[in-house]
Amino acid sequence: MSNRLEKFIQDNREAFDSDEPSPQLWKDLQAKVAEDKKDDRVFHLSFLRWTAAAAVVIMLVGMVYYMNQDPRTNGIAGNERSTTTASPDQVLNELNPTYAKEVYHFTQLIELKQSELKQIEKEHPELYLQFVKDINRLDSSYQALKTELPKNANRELLLEAMIQNLKLQSELLNQQLSIIKQLNQKNTKENENVSKSI
Repeated sequence: MSNRLEKFIQDNREAFDSDEPSPQLWKDLQAKVAEDKKDDRVFHLSFLRWTAAAAVVIMLVGMVYYMNQDPRTNGIAGNERSTTTASPDQVLNELNPTYAKEVYHFTQLIELKQSELKQIEKEHPELYLQFVKDINRLDSSYQALKTELPKNANRELLLEAMIQNLKLQSELLNQQLSIIKQLNQKNTKENENVSKSI
C-alpha cells in the first residue's frame, strides 16, 4: 500500500507542486495571528489597569482611616505629633506589666538558646550562618515592631504581635537546636561505626 502511494505521489508531483495557496490566504492568516496577539495585550493591559486602580483605592482607604483616627488615642494633637515620646520599654511597662514580663521572659529564653546555637559555629559554619540569618529576619521584624510601639495607636495589638514574634523566634531556635542534636547524633553513630569497622 505504501509503495502505491509513493508511486502515485511521484507520478503526480507536478500537479501537487503547481498548486500554491493564494496570497489572500496568507494575508488572512497573518491578520488572524495579529488579532490573537492584540487580544492578549488588551487583556494584560486591562488587568494591569484594574490592579493599579485597586492598589490606589486601598491606599486611599488606608490614608482616610489613618487620618480619621481619634487624636487622643494615637498621640496626635491636631495635625502635630506629640513631641514627648516614651521609649518602647517604658510604653510596654506602662501599658501592660504582664506583657512586659512575658516579653522579658521570651527575650531571656531566646538569648539562652542563641548562646547554645553559637556553640556549633566552629563545627558547622554554613549551617550556623543560615540559622543566624533566619533568626535575624525575625528579630529585625521584632525590633521594627518595638520601635513602632510608642508611636502607634493600637498598642495592644502591636504588643501581641511582638509577643507572637518572640514565640516564633523561640520555636525557630528550638527547631534549629533539634537539627543540631540530630546532626550530632548522626555524626556520633558514624564515628562509632567507623571505629567498629577498624
